[in-house]
Amino acid sequence: MNWMDSALRSNGPIYLRIVNSIERSMNTGELVPGHRLPSQRALAKQLGIDLTTVTRAFDEARRRGLIEARGPQGSFIAPPKAAFGQPVDLSMNVPPVPDALALNDALRRGAAAVLARSNAPNLMTYHLAGGSPTDRHAATSWLQPMLGDIADKALVVAEGAQSALASILISQTQEGEVILCDHLVYPGLLQAARSLGRRLLPVDGDAEGMCPEALERASRQSGARVVYLNPSCNNPTALTIPSQRRVELARVLQRLDLLAIEDDPYWHHAVEKPTPIAALAPAHVYYVSTLSKAISPGLRTAFVRCPSEPHAEALATALRSICLMGHPLVMALVSQLLLDGSAIALLNQVLGEARERTALAAHLLEPSLKVQASGLHAWCSVPEPWTDAGFVRAAQLQGLAISPSLAFRPDGAQRSRGFRLSLGQASNRRQLQSALRRINQLVDTRSTFAGAA
Repeated sequence: MNWMDSALRSNGPIYLRIVNSIERSMNTGELVPGHRLPSQRALAKQLGIDLTTVTRAFDEARRRGLIEARGPQGSFIAPPKAAFGQPVDLSMNVPPVPDALALNDALRRGAAAVLARSNAPNLMTYHLAGGSPTDRHAATSWLQPMLGDIADKALVVAEGAQSALASILISQTQEGEVILCDHLVYPGLLQAARSLGRRLLPVDGDAEGMCPEALERASRQSGARVVYLNPSCNNPTALTIPSQRRVELARVLQRLDLLAIEDDPYWHHAVEKPTPIAALAPAHVYYVSTLSKAISPGLRTAFVRCPSEPHAEALATALRSICLMGHPLVMALVSQLLLDGSAIALLNQVLGEARERTALAAHLLEPSLKVQASGLHAWCSVPEPWTDAGFVRAAQLQGLAISPSLAFRPDGAQRSRGFRLSLGQASNRRQLQSALRRINQLVDTRSTFAGAA
C-alpha cells in the first residue's frame, strides 16, 4: 500500500489525512526529498475527492515544510531544513496544537455564540466557584464516556487540574497528614503537597501499577486516608493500569473507607479505555479530568466528579480560597465548545497527532532506552554508564530539555534511573524526529559524555 492508498484510511478531516500520510511516508522512507508528487488535479481524481480539498492539503503540507512548489514543474518532497542544533523542549507535557485553521474557526464561532447568547457584563463580574449550571451540564457531556451519567450536583468545574488537586487536599486533609502515592508522580502533586504541608508516602507497585496489598498495608501502618492515583498513561511512566488491577484497588478503597484522587487527564489518549476507578467505587473517588492535556492549555479547565454532593460543596469552598473563581469568559467558551461538538472535533485531531508521535518515539528511539510511550510522553531508562543527572546535562548541551526521574520522585521513594520525553511541544514531527535522533546520538556516544559528566 503506497501513501496515496493509505491517505483516506484514517479519521479526521480529509485534507489532514493526506498531509499525515505524506509525513508518515517520509518518516518510513517511502517518500524521499526530491520525489515529485502527482498534480493536485490528478490526485483529486485518483482519490475521488474535490480539488479544493487537495489544494488545502498541499497548502498545509507546504506550511509544515513537507513539500515545496517548483512552479510549472509541480510539487516535490522538500529536503530537510538545516536545524543547526535547534533547541527543542521535551520537558513540558502539552498536547500537539490542533490544525490552526480548524482551531481558529472553532474559537471564532464559539466566542461569537457566547457573546450572542450571554449578557456581556455578566461575563465580566464575579461568579461562584465551582462553575455555573451550564458549565456543569457541559462537563457531564465531557465525562460521560468515562463515567456514564453523572448528577450535576456532584460536579465541580475548576480553573485547571492543579488548583483542583490542591483544593481537594485542602478540603479533605490536614497539615502534616500523609497522602499515599506511587514512587514516581506528577510534579504538580509534589508542589501542592509541599506547599500545603502534606507528606507523600510512596506505595510499592509492579508492572501493572500500585499493588493493592501494598496500598492496604501502607494505609493501615500510616493511618493515611487519601491516595493519589494517575492510572491512564501515567505521568511520567506512561503505564496504564489494567482493568483487573483497577477492580482490586477499588475494593481496597471500599474495604478501608479510603478516598482516592483519580487524576486522569490522559484517559482519551489510552489505546484501550479501561473503566475508571471512580466508576468502580464512586463513593470513594474524586475523578479529575482536564482539557489542558486533551486539547490545549489555553482552554485550561478541569472537571471534578466528587464522591458526593457534600464533597463537591467542600471542594468549591476550598477553590474559593485559592483562586476565587475561574474566568467566566473562558468557562463560557469551554462550555460552548463542548455543547456544540467543537471540542470533540479538536480532541480527535490532537489524539491522531499524539498517536503518530508516540509511534514515532517507540519506533525511532534506541532499544537500550526501553521506551514506553503513550499519551503525550515517553518514559526511557537511563542506559549504563549514564547517571540521570549526567544524561540531562548532556542533553542540555545538545539543545534538548528533558525531565529526569528526580522531578517526579517524592521523598522516600525508590531511586529510579529514567527520564521523560514530552512529545507534544515540538512544532512538528520533523522537529521531533530530529530531537529523538539527537537523543539516540547521546546513547551512542555515552562513554565520552558520561565520562565528562
